[in-house]
Amino acid sequence: MDLYNVRRQAKIFVQAACGFLLLNVLVFCTVFRRPDKRWKKETYDCAIVCGYYAEEDGTPSPYMKSRVEKGVSLLREGKAACLLLSGGAVANPHVEAEVMEAYALELGAAQDVLYTEAQAVSTYHNMMYSKAVMEKHGLKDCIIVTNGWHLRKADHYARKFHLDHVMCKADDPAEQTWLCGALYYMKTWWNMYSNLFRGYW
Repeated sequence: MDLYNVRRQAKIFVQAACGFLLLNVLVFCTVFRRPDKRWKKETYDCAIVCGYYAEEDGTPSPYMKSRVEKGVSLLREGKAACLLLSGGAVANPHVEAEVMEAYALELGAAQDVLYTEAQAVSTYHNMMYSKAVMEKHGLKDCIIVTNGWHLRKADHYARKFHLDHVMCKADDPAEQTWLCGALYYMKTWWNMYSNLFRGYW
């Protein structure tokens, strides 16, 4: 095969690869829209705090801490009337909702404004089970608290379950490097996209 044909085939391959990548980006952005972070009111009925695994000794991990701290700050600022802490035992035997509840109490939150949901094992279930808790207690709207790399995924499932919501970004833990953050974005978005082809989206 002469050099001209090699270059021609390489060019066709690159164009096809770029076209395939662009198509997939368009599909991703169409299905998983930008998270809605526009506040529509001053106070929401509750703030759903998405779970993250606890440490092996049962203490809250840095990402879990950052989410609970943001939730408690929303309580103090009067932006949320209560917290709904969502998460089961996923990465280890410790139930995320229970660990988050203990940390929220440690931060000064009152017990009577804390609800827990301990069945969720994924973001999909965070929204599904939290909606059931909201309906049980007559909570009409919510703030959804999670980290930046998780906002788009949580927002997608919140819309799927027709929650009246706004997204709220928790601060990144001090331990997070830019590389770690970038890897979390890539991992989360890949997981979201692959779920499309597994029928779980």
